[in-house]
Amino acid sequence: MPSYRNISFASVCSVQELLLNGADVIVKERQTKELIARNTRLERPLERYLYVPKRHNDIVAQFAESMWVLAGRNDIAWLKKYLPRAPLFSDDGETWRGAYGPRVRCWRGIDQIDAVRRLLLADRTSRQGVMILFDPALDYAQSKDIPCNNWLGWIIREDRLHMSAGLRSNDVWWGFSGANAFEWSILHEMLAYWLNAEVGQADYLAMSFHLYSDHFERGRQMVAGFHGLSPYDFGVDRAAFATSWDSFQPKLDCWFAIEAEISARPDASLGSFGQVGDPLLDSGLTLVHVAQAHTLWGEERLARELGKLPACDYAAALYEQYGRMYPSLLRTVPQRPIADFLAARSHSSADMVGDFKAAVKRLHAEKDRAYGGAWKKRGELVSIQPNIARKVDRLDTLSATGAGLTGETGLDTAVDLLVYVEKYRLFLSESLPAGALVPADAPVPLSSHEENFNTLIDRLELKPASRLVVEIIKDVNSAFESCWRRAEEHAPLEERLELATTLSGYAAELLALLVHGNKQPLNAFLQFGGSHES
Repeated sequence: MPSYRNISFASVCSVQELLLNGADVIVKERQTKELIARNTRLERPLERYLYVPKRHNDIVAQFAESMWVLAGRNDIAWLKKYLPRAPLFSDDGETWRGAYGPRVRCWRGIDQIDAVRRLLLADRTSRQGVMILFDPALDYAQSKDIPCNNWLGWIIREDRLHMSAGLRSNDVWWGFSGANAFEWSILHEMLAYWLNAEVGQADYLAMSFHLYSDHFERGRQMVAGFHGLSPYDFGVDRAAFATSWDSFQPKLDCWFAIEAEISARPDASLGSFGQVGDPLLDSGLTLVHVAQAHTLWGEERLARELGKLPACDYAAALYEQYGRMYPSLLRTVPQRPIADFLAARSHSSADMVGDFKAAVKRLHAEKDRAYGGAWKKRGELVSIQPNIARKVDRLDTLSATGAGLTGETGLDTAVDLLVYVEKYRLFLSESLPAGALVPADAPVPLSSHEENFNTLIDRLELKPASRLVVEIIKDVNSAFESCWRRAEEHAPLEERLELATTLSGYAAELLALLVHGNKQPLNAFLQFGGSHES
């Protein structure tokens, strides 16, 4: 079962999996890539804002629709202010017949949120916390609006409230990442607060998990450009929910009243209309205010208004969204954590390569201090080659089964492989004429001096690779087998160095693929130095 840190990682990786492994299915004359009965886990559902390139997410529409659902509404008139395409999913242009709000808040007279709240307060071990969204009496019908989310389950274990959602159909672009994960994360946070529990994981089981052809190309661009970073890595806070159940409905009513005031005078400054008194709910008022006011304010005033906001996730999301329209917004961001995130995210490929080489050098220096000459203590066949062999075998297993090691990513293993191969090349060169691998005046013994290793790393050309990972790993295996065999046969040093250089080239090609591809493991390596396994 795929498990991801948050919705940003889940969106990118799910799109990637659909593009690679999804079955081609035509539904209502529309081409899709589809996975059947796909479960997706979000480990940190409260990291709810998307920070993904090319996704062009609308955070205002997400928050507005979430509030509309929590209020039990189904009217199109209010929603289309923030979601202009809402009427496209209405049979009569006035309501969403399958809207979740009335079903969650008033299912045949029952407020299911309150029912689950009461149930779990009475028995924290209960397995009966269920909310139903599909109504057989209504939904076996021809309509533009049959609920995609059909069931929500809630359970508390070890004081953590976990959520599961069952869906008949889930479009990863507009459904899962565009609405569902966001709106249910808000309900998840609220219910956990009322139950005095921590927010646990969120699982989404979709019978049909799919991506429409409209988004194939953007999806590829999104996967290729994902930086693997979110503002939460840089100390950005969350606007947390903190309202009791008894005060919830009055504050909800107040929220919509203030929203109406904003709609009447959107040119006013942020905060001009008062607040509800709840950080999460008030952050939503800021979002809708910016959405209605930014064209009236203009770019300079928008920058001033956003500059007043705290360094919270919703503020970072506003910079991300409106920075697409007003690029100058991103040049002077006063909230330092948000500015640091935006700067890291904007790294070019060249920056990444430079940062990567620096990280490899740093990792090598740390290991050298920790292990000294242990890597070569018993010579080529007993110490050096077995170190390389373990990395080759791990990559081979990862390629064949997808099974990695706890605490060690494929990138970590590939980096370790390159480090050991480069040190091996220096070791072999020690018995060759000076200048065979590094400058003739390089300090000796060659494999004992950090600057010689750094020279080899500086020479690396990490250009974008065009081959698949499995193809490169196959060549890594073949090249290592030749290295191992010829070392056992005591082949001439020149030949062994040439074979090791071939292996080094394949290791560099594999790293180039990882560096220029999905940035999630790369950024983890850059920030934390990668694996420290020997």
